[in-house]
Amino acid sequence: MKKAKTDLTSKSQIHNHDIKQPTISLCMIVKDEEESLPTCLDSIRDYVDEIIIVDTGSTDSTVEIAKRYNAKVYHHPWENSFSKARNHSLSYATCDWILIMDADEEIEKKDAFKLRDVIKNDDVNLIFMPAFSKEKGGMNSSVYLIERVFKNHLDFHYDGIVHNALKYSGAFKTENVVFYHYGYHLSDVQMEEKYLRTSTLLKDQIENDPSNPMPHHFLAVAYSVRNMNDECIDEALKAIKLFEDNNIKTDVKLLSYYTASAAFYDKDDLVNAEYYAMKSVTSYQDYLDGYFMLSLIYMRQREYDKCIKATNRYLAILEGIKSNPASSLRIPYNNIQNHWHAHTRLAIVYFEQNKEREGIQKLKEIVKIADDKSDPYLSVVKYFLKQKNSILAEKVLKLRLKDGPENKKVLYTIAELYEEHNKPDEALNYFKRILDFSPGDIQSQYRIGLLHMRQGRYSDAINVLESLCTKQRDHVDALYNLGIAYEQINDSTKAKDKYNKISDLDPGNAEVLIRLGSLFLNESCFTKAKKYFLKTIELDKYLLEANLALSKIYLSLDDPESCVVICNKILECLDLPRTRTIDSLNDLSKLYIEIGTTLLKQKNETLAGFSFEIAVILEPDAIKAIQPEATNPTNPAATG
Repeated sequence: MKKAKTDLTSKSQIHNHDIKQPTISLCMIVKDEEESLPTCLDSIRDYVDEIIIVDTGSTDSTVEIAKRYNAKVYHHPWENSFSKARNHSLSYATCDWILIMDADEEIEKKDAFKLRDVIKNDDVNLIFMPAFSKEKGGMNSSVYLIERVFKNHLDFHYDGIVHNALKYSGAFKTENVVFYHYGYHLSDVQMEEKYLRTSTLLKDQIENDPSNPMPHHFLAVAYSVRNMNDECIDEALKAIKLFEDNNIKTDVKLLSYYTASAAFYDKDDLVNAEYYAMKSVTSYQDYLDGYFMLSLIYMRQREYDKCIKATNRYLAILEGIKSNPASSLRIPYNNIQNHWHAHTRLAIVYFEQNKEREGIQKLKEIVKIADDKSDPYLSVVKYFLKQKNSILAEKVLKLRLKDGPENKKVLYTIAELYEEHNKPDEALNYFKRILDFSPGDIQSQYRIGLLHMRQGRYSDAINVLESLCTKQRDHVDALYNLGIAYEQINDSTKAKDKYNKISDLDPGNAEVLIRLGSLFLNESCFTKAKKYFLKTIELDKYLLEANLALSKIYLSLDDPESCVVICNKILECLDLPRTRTIDSLNDLSKLYIEIGTTLLKQKNETLAGFSFEIAVILEPDAIKAIQPEATNPTNPAATG
């Protein structure tokens, strides 16, 4: 009789099932998180044993959403302390381990399954894991290690009103289980609310604990986000002094050095910017952000060899972080998204040093790592044009057209760069090349028309824009500029025709009504002109140009009483008191001189001249009281 085979695999499996698997409680604090909470819980729900949510006063559907995920929801009033709220959540946890997340976070999908494995080791009490902050465009902007998972029932707790830190003991480790933070995907209103809440709490903490450098540091960071550089520097230096005076050993001091350096750099105080950046890398030789700042500073100082050295050091550290963030991280790093810009900076420096071969090679390297939306060649060109170095700009442009595909996007960007830097002929050439690619490209045709206008080639502009309008009859901007072009060649009939077409498309276009009114006014057709200017002030009763034109029209129609009414309206618009009683045309003339003088002070020479002209119509001798340059107003053509 044959012996039955022993199924070792089956026994092993049975044995493994008998081993108690450690359990995980997800603990969260929330308030009005209906937009982000589903994403967060969808990413983690299958990898935890219970979800604990402490709500601090939501008025939206946050609580209902949490309950749909079978979360245990507890309500605690907000006590102006994130740590208190966080500790409340810990008190409800029943599992072996606690996982901490915020509603604006999610776990990396490919890492979620690792959670069970990394907590099997009983030798540690705490596990740090990296968190990447994501910008709105999806790019990782910063990275930091966070006390993400820790054993329950060890009396671990959080401390700190705003930026709470876990107070723990025992061994810890780091693991590459990645989380993403979306905390800055907020509207302007939400960011303002966040700043006000955070800054208020930090100021309260400073008042209650003046010797603590941490709230000063975090307040400096809050100011930096709002570009309040002076306030940022003040708080960062206070934090640094407290760190140094009290000999406090913490890596946060490095962050204060960086924050101060960045604020000084924004103020163009490169001496202090360099000083604090050097302090940071002297304190910690692998400090990514310190080398990033030094790279920027040396670039601006044109210390190119130093710039190359600092930039390469930044890139080397960054490579280590990307390959193994858990082991490479010691403190938060804020500039992990800037590797592309760092490479571009190196390319610029090589060209500045006449190392053309190295510059070309670097550009070719950048192309391989750049995203589809970026073009390193054009970034370099833009830099050189800003520096008014057209020789290097054009050299790199030629390289771009040689090394990469000539497409509409590239040509358009080049054309715009030339236009922006007042090189109309070069811009015109590239817009025309776009039309070779795409003869029906309306935008390029329009820009060609504008370039002709700006160079005074009105007949050429008319030819281009008329052709455009046969393809797109409702192109308001093209019609408007056609009207101006016809005015410039003294064809008022065709100018009126274009403006009337715009009025049909857009009856509330005040600019067009003013131009139509002005054309009839110049032809002494006062009644028709009045009609258009009255329509204009129906749209905006305080439009100065329209009111001044009406003043002239009423005088031409021998209606000084209506002119007085308009004059009062103009005075009201300019917030000017009526300084005299109007008993004569001479009194009215003096008021228009006052209006013109005010407009001159406001640097509105054209309307000032208009006002002085009216004063002279009312009283010819008024010319003696008027500044000579104001009696010859100009009316430059607008080109949209």
